[in-house]
Amino acid sequence: MNDFYANCSDENILLLVREHQDESAFAELYKRYFPELFNYVYSKVNDRFSAQEVVQELFVSIWQQRADTLVGNCRVFLFSAAKKRIISFYRCEFTRRRHYDQWAFDSTALASGEADEQVIADDLSQNFERALRLLPPKCQEVFVLSRRGLSNKQIAGQLAISDKTVEQHISKALRILRSRLREHMIYMLLFFHFC
Repeated sequence: MNDFYANCSDENILLLVREHQDESAFAELYKRYFPELFNYVYSKVNDRFSAQEVVQELFVSIWQQRADTLVGNCRVFLFSAAKKRIISFYRCEFTRRRHYDQWAFDSTALASGEADEQVIADDLSQNFERALRLLPPKCQEVFVLSRRGLSNKQIAGQLAISDKTVEQHISKALRILRSRLREHMIYMLLFFHFC
């Protein structure tokens, strides 16, 4: 069965994904293009975590919009979509930096010191731990292992689940954590910057 997908053209793979919601075809597409797309995005954003997140979000988007995706050339489509996501990434980075700079300017006007930084770090850490506990147990376990440096394949092997399930858990965890920590984002950026 795997030989069938391995011998299909990219366009046929996309056709199977679009018309038959074929998860095995989608997994083949992911396997073919993830490394190359990751390297491309990484060369533009210079951050492994951000590059992985951009490419994973790209594939999630392809799966979610599979019924509406009409593609002539799969490779061109994927790299064009990655380029758009890189531009979006930099827009978000620009906005984040602008907010950070404004916050940094405002915070220098206030009396600050190491005690304040520690309070902020402790508050952020507590909020992160609370948000992490809101994740379903398996999702939490996968997310924690991914942040300890294990690859998706290693996590899948260790927990006896598929690579795709690992990706889904990580995407779900990031989505939940982002929504729960949105108001603490500025503090989180400072916390990770100083750690």
